[in-house]
Amino acid sequence: MLTETAARWLLVLHTALGVAAVGAATHLAIWLRRYVRGRYGMRRSVRRFATLALVLHALAFGAGNLMYPTYKVEVRTAYLENEGAVIADRAARARALDQLADREHAERVVHEPAGEAVDRAARAARWFDVKEHWVALGLLASLALVFLLAFWDPSIGEAALAPVVQGLSFVVAGTLWLAAIIGVLTAAWRTIV
Repeated sequence: MLTETAARWLLVLHTALGVAAVGAATHLAIWLRRYVRGRYGMRRSVRRFATLALVLHALAFGAGNLMYPTYKVEVRTAYLENEGAVIADRAARARALDQLADREHAERVVHEPAGEAVDRAARAARWFDVKEHWVALGLLASLALVFLLAFWDPSIGEAALAPVVQGLSFVVAGTLWLAAIIGVLTAAWRTIV
């Protein structure tokens, strides 16, 4: 397991790599729309973006896997799957919000029932697992896309592969977007402390 400082910096690196991978994959998917329309220009740039998306995807995946044991202990097991911790956290937050409302003479916030908070935390943990599986599949799709683009020349009559290449680019971009959204939502619940 990583130290607290190392885990935080690795989380920052993982996030930056993930954002860059989302950008590269999205950019690639937009550029590949031209291929389906029969316009095969910028072939070198398309290959470069596919490789860049793969490398960033793999680096973000690697950073996430290095961080996973720390996440598993400090976030998932200690909080998201620990009913007592979720209830205690919600109660502490409710007390703090009530004190703030009293001090500021504001209307008190209606607090979420503890059972709902426990259920949402458990769902967040399950969605994190879903994210990890899709990211792994997206990494394979990214590798397949780089391989196809390295050996495929659409200008010599193999244009029928253009929709397959476009589809793979959508799978790669989609899995990265899904990972980014679920990662942010999970971190909004509880991040590595």
